[in-house]
Amino acid sequence: MSKVYESDVDPDEFIRSFREESSQSTVKKENENKAETPTRPSDSKRRKVQSQPLPEEDEYLDTFVRNMEHMRPLCKYLMVDIHPDFIRKIKRVLSYETGPVCSTKAYINNVLAEHFRQYENFINKRQ
Repeated sequence: MSKVYESDVDPDEFIRSFREESSQSTVKKENENKAETPTRPSDSKRRKVQSQPLPEEDEYLDTFVRNMEHMRPLCKYLMVDIHPDFIRKIKRVLSYETGPVCSTKAYINNVLAEHFRQYENFINKRQ
């Protein structure tokens, strides 16, 4: 046989009091954080403050960053190794844009497509 312990504590009341205490401490922490943190503009506000991109910057973004042509290819491509510094730089370029941007893979394909278009005569001459 086992002993049955009776408790004077109502479990529902205990849980309710625990929730009330935690919510009050959360409010206090939020108030403390607001008081300690100096107000500064959010990233979205800072980006809006920046001037409009120059025409050549806008052309660059349209050609390489906003171009979704290579975003979802129908066939699989071979994997190649790309220097990690180049990947970091590409990710930094992609992070500047606030709207929809292509992936790193699509960006590289966009750059190569533009390169091959620009030097098409030279490349075809070599074949």
